[in-house]
Order: sequence, then C-alpha cells, then structure tokens
Amino acid sequence: MQEQMANELLSLTNDYVFRKVLGKENINALADFLSAVFSMPVDELGELNVDDPNLHRARKGGKSGELDIRVHTKSGETINVEIQVNPEKAFRERIAYYSGRLFAGQLKRGEKYAILNRTVSVVITDFVLLNENEDYINRFRWYNTANGTVLTDRQEINILELPKLPRTGDDDRLRHWLKFLGGRRTEEVEDASGIIENMNPELEIWLDVFDGGQLEEMIKIAGDNKYMQDVLISLCEMSADEGERRLAEAREKELRDRMAEVDYGREEGEAQGLAKGLAQGRAQGREEGREEGREERTLEVARNLKAAGAEKILIIKSTGISEEEYDALSTEDQEVRRDVDDHAGEQGDAGHAEEVAAL
Repeated sequence: MQEQMANELLSLTNDYVFRKVLGKENINALADFLSAVFSMPVDELGELNVDDPNLHRARKGGKSGELDIRVHTKSGETINVEIQVNPEKAFRERIAYYSGRLFAGQLKRGEKYAILNRTVSVVITDFVLLNENEDYINRFRWYNTANGTVLTDRQEINILELPKLPRTGDDDRLRHWLKFLGGRRTEEVEDASGIIENMNPELEIWLDVFDGGQLEEMIKIAGDNKYMQDVLISLCEMSADEGERRLAEAREKELRDRMAEVDYGREEGEAQGLAKGLAQGRAQGREEGREEGREERTLEVARNLKAAGAEKILIIKSTGISEEEYDALSTEDQEVRRDVDDHAGEQGDAGHAEEVAAL
C-alpha cells in the first residue's frame, strides 16, 4: 500500500486538497500568500481566523459542500479564497453573485448598513477566464468608469489565472506563490543542489516516499520559502494518508462527472437540435412546395379566365390574386404574343426566301 501511495502527490489545484492544506494547518502560509495577493506586509493582515473546521461537508446527493477557505482578519474583513480547475458556464456571473452574497450575508434582520465590513474574494483559476487581457491578476472594485471615482471599497474581487503566468522574468512573491500552487516552474533551475541541501529536513524524508521526481520538482519551485515548504510537508502527509487520498480522488471524480454531464448535455442538445432542424426543414420544404403548387394552380385559373375574356375585377375576386399578379399575367400575354409574332415573321421570311429561290 505504501508503494502504491508513493506514485504521486495530490494536486494543490484540487479544491479539497487546497482547503485542507492551506486552511488551519498552515495559517501562516495562507497569510503569506494573501499578503502577496494584496501587496502588503503580513502583519497588516493581523491574526487570521478560518471558518468551518469541518473541511468536508456532505451535501444532498453525495456531492461535497462548499470547499472555499474563508478567513476573518483582526480588522473585521472577510476574505474568501477558492480555486477552480474547470471552466463553468456563466462563471463570471457566479463570481459576482457569491461576492454579493458574501457581502450581504453579514447583515441580520434589523441591522444597519453601517456595520458592513469589507469583503474580498480571491478566485484562482487553472484556466483562462478573462480573454480581454494577458494579466494574470485582475482586481475589481465598484467605481465610476468615466472618472475613476470609487463608490465603495467594501467589496473587491481578485481573479488570478494560472495559465497566464509569464514564462520569463523575475518572480515577485505573488507569481512565486501561483507557480507553486499550480505546480508550474516557468524557468529551469540549472543547479538545484543548494535548494535540496537547505530544505526542511522533513521534506528529505518524503523524497524517498514519492518517486518520479514530482516532489523534488515542487521543492525546486518552493525554493527557500519556509511557508511553501511547510505546505509541501502537509501535502506529503495528506498524499500518504489513504483516507484523505480517497476523499481527494472522490472530489476529482465528482468534478470529472460534472464536466462529463455538461459535455453529454451539450452533445445531446446539438444532436436533438440538428434532428429537429432537419425535420423542420423537411416539413417547411413540403409546405412551401404545396404552397407553390396552390399558387401556380390559382394563376393557371386566372390565365384561363383572362383568355376567355373575363373582366379584370372578376378574375381578381374569383381567384384572390393581387393586381400585381394580374398585371404580370398581362405581361406574360404580351410576351407570348411577341414570341408568336416573331415566329410568324420568321416563317414568312423563310417562305419569301423560298419563293425567290424558286424564281
């Protein structure tokens, strides 16, 4: 069993793993990450308190409950951190909705708006959400788009997109953390011996447990960041725990099944739409053919009445054709007479030519 579990580390982009490892177990690492997100010293955040010690809540249908990390700062701010691996329909609207719910959820019936504290959403995506720019961090607040006047700073949304991390350039603290969380080493480390030698001794023990170089790769990304090394130790312990691994894999399966349901629904919808479109097209074609046939028969009756010398008003009332269609019949008659006259003229010319030739 030990050898089987040593194959690979669990991924930090798994939201169950992310919440477990960066929750209360490594509150100092979480503080270091958040200070990097907000570009502020760690001590300005103050003491962090993490909500909901029950990290895996059951929900109806066997699906996991909310797996975000929600913390409160000493100043009363609420920060909600989540990581999302797969794109979802209307995900931007979902972010806005949960940000609003986080803000409004502070008030109880009868309380005043003045007691509302600042709420901040931090959303990490393992896919590109904002195609409008190439920035890997986008910060949103309420402000006047014409002059930049801020309406309120009580609500803020930060979107961090892992695929947008630049391949080159110096790492700031945030970029370093995002590379670590996503397992992305954007630049090769030519000589990692110094990193391995100076790492936490506990990690050295785990190097013999997890093979394939995956842990060593993560150690290289972490470098000498003490908090990242602490997270790695927790990740190793969690990955080696059979019960925790099963929960993490169950979460992965739930997300895969959800995406499969979406894909299946989309394919079924497209197939049904195509079949319906073809059926409607055939039905519409038949109806148009019948309609054209009816119109042609009506015009034929009008032609016959006109040829019999019926009055214009009688033909229109009897057949229901429009004046434009009646005038078109007159044009057809003129063209027919012209063709007949031309043909007769040709015949007369031919006969005259024969007579001349006979003489």
